[in-house]
This record gives sequence, structure tokens and C-alpha cells, in this order.
Amino acid sequence: MYVSPQKSDAIQFWVLNVASFFGQLSIAMVNLALVYHLRRAFFLGADQIGVAASITTATYLVFCLLGGRFTVHFRPRHLVETSLIGMALAVLLFVSTKTLSIAYIALVFYGAFMSLLWPQIEGWFSRGKEGVQLNHVANAFNFSWSFGVGISSYIAGILVEVSTTTPFYVAILMFFLVFLLIAITSALVPGIRAVQSEHADNKENMREDASTPLRFYAWVGIISLYSGMSVILTIFPLYAQDVLKISESQTGLLLLVRGVATCLSFLALGKLEFWHFKKRYIFMVQLLFGVLCLIAMGFSSPLPFAFFFLFFGILFAFAYDQSMFHGASGSVNRSGRMIIHEVLLTFGTILGAVVGGSIYEQLSFSKVLLVIGTAAIVLVLGELFVASFIESTRKHGK
Repeated sequence: MYVSPQKSDAIQFWVLNVASFFGQLSIAMVNLALVYHLRRAFFLGADQIGVAASITTATYLVFCLLGGRFTVHFRPRHLVETSLIGMALAVLLFVSTKTLSIAYIALVFYGAFMSLLWPQIEGWFSRGKEGVQLNHVANAFNFSWSFGVGISSYIAGILVEVSTTTPFYVAILMFFLVFLLIAITSALVPGIRAVQSEHADNKENMREDASTPLRFYAWVGIISLYSGMSVILTIFPLYAQDVLKISESQTGLLLLVRGVATCLSFLALGKLEFWHFKKRYIFMVQLLFGVLCLIAMGFSSPLPFAFFFLFFGILFAFAYDQSMFHGASGSVNRSGRMIIHEVLLTFGTILGAVVGGSIYEQLSFSKVLLVIGTAAIVLVLGELFVASFIESTRKHGK
């Protein structure tokens, strides 16, 4: 069946975005249900849950680092398909076992297979695109996965009230459906089936690197903001249950506020270019995040936290876009850059879960916000010093 290059690109665009939506919806449901399941099924405390939740992210980080040199030799669709089936089987093992050690092993496999998903999708859709075109496809992808995260919080909250295992079985079904979507469209559309490995594509097109150094500042931001995201998704549900005394579905509704804010922000950023290659906006986002955390220390009821999640969602979208756009822009090794992007956000996730869980267990949620907010502000001040030093050296060099 003949499909024109333009139509093939359009089909690929929608397939990757639909896959990103359902893939992230499934992953986010698993991650949120994990918190409640570990408490109810294995009677773990907040600090133990933080460590357990970090098993997947730590494994994801390790396999992203180890696999980067090998994955460039495979077609992205094959890696994505392997990832989806592998994650489904790992979740099935986790939800089926009553032994904690086996549950931990399942989380290891879950993280390992997940490492084949996002760097490949991100490198796949951004291949050969720059400037406005790169911004367009990146923000379409960002809207897709963030919309999945946003509604997953509410859906998972409702499903957890049925049982802590229900969200896992729903996620397994969705992983399988996304696998079928990729497999069927690849079989029907020659343009998707013909997408080469990144190694072969770079060799054939003789691409030259034109990366921007602003990616380094943006990468600091993604660590900072993802530590906050980890606390919100891992520690806040426990705080909401222990202190605010609200139900899982109400907690999901609060987290939905963040998800909607992030989705709408991605839509807006996809149409705006003022922030491209401007380091002042990178610093501003990180500074505002730190201040927001310090302000939220005084919150003790659901309504103020709804406003906290609203503003956090906006800042989070900004930081994520800055990291992805400046990391990919000008690079010939897109999947490699996206691996760095994923590794750094994963590091932030682990940092937030482990440190946040420990501080919450020993002290309070407000102290968690104090540490994260202060660290964010200190990092910005350090970046400003580095940027000033580089600018001064450049001027004197002239």
C-alpha cells in the first residue's frame, strides 16, 4: 500500500502522540497505585515506600546509561514494542506476588524495560527537526504524555478505592493495546516501517552537530523540578492521607490540577518562541519554583495546595520544555541527548523520593518543601555565578 511521505509523517505524528498518551497514562497509574499498594499489601512506611518507588527509577537510570551505546543500532519501533510488552509482564509479576523481594525484582524489570521507551520515542519524533518544527513536535509529545499523567491521578485514585490491584490490571491492558497500535501501523504504513536506526540515519545523511550550551542550565532545572514532581506524586499522597485526611479520589483530583496546568502550558509553549535560547527564562523558572515551595510550607488544607499544584504545573512544563528543546536542538545524536534528559529527570525523581520520604517520615511535609525549595534557590545562584563567570571570561578574551 502506497502512502505519501506527507501522509506517512502525519500518521507517525499521531501514532507517537497517542502511544505517548496511553503509555504515560499507564505508567503514571502504576506509579501512584504503587504507593498505596506497598502500604496496604506490604505495610511499608513512607521512607520505605520512597526507597521502593525509587527501585524502578534507579533501574531506569542505570539501563538508560548502559543501553545508550547499543540502542542507536536498533530501529526505534522495535525497542518501543519490546518496552511495552516487557513492562506489562513486569507489572503482572508485581501485582501477582505476595513476597516483597519478588515485588522488588518486578520493579527492577519494570524500570529496565521502561528505559527502552521514552528516549526512543523522543529521539524518533525529533529526528531531523529544528527550530519551530522541533518546538511543534516536542510540545505535541509533551502535551500527550502530560495529559496522560494529569488524568491518571484522578483515574488511579478512583480505581485504588476499588482495590489497590485494579489500576495495575488496567495498566497492563493499556500497555498491550499500545503495543498493537505500534505493530499494526508499522505493518500498514511503509514510511513508519522504514524508519532506520539512528546510527544508520546519521551515517546516511552526514549530519553535523550544532548544539547549544544552554542545555546545561536547562538540565539543572529538570533535576530541580523533577525532585519536586517526585515529592508531589510519592510523598504528598501519604501526607494527604495522614494529615489532610482526604480520600484517594480527592487526592487524585488535587493532582489533576497540576496535570491540567501542565497540559495547557505545553499547548501554549508550543505556539510561543520567546523563550528559545534565552537563559534568563531558564533561571527564572527555577527561582520561582524554589520560592513557590517555601511559600507552600505554610499550607495546611487542600485548597491552598490546589493553587500550589496549579503554579507548579506551569513551571514544570516550562522546565521540561527547556530541557528537551535545548538538549535536542542542533544535536545529531537525538536519542543520546534524550537519554541524558531522561537520566537527569530520573535522578531528580530518585532524589525527591528518597530524601523527601526520609524527611517526611522523621519530620514533616513542610520540612520536605523547605529542603527542596532552598536547594532550588541555591542551584540558581550557582548557575548565575557560572554564567557570569563565563560571560566575563568571554569579554576579557575578546
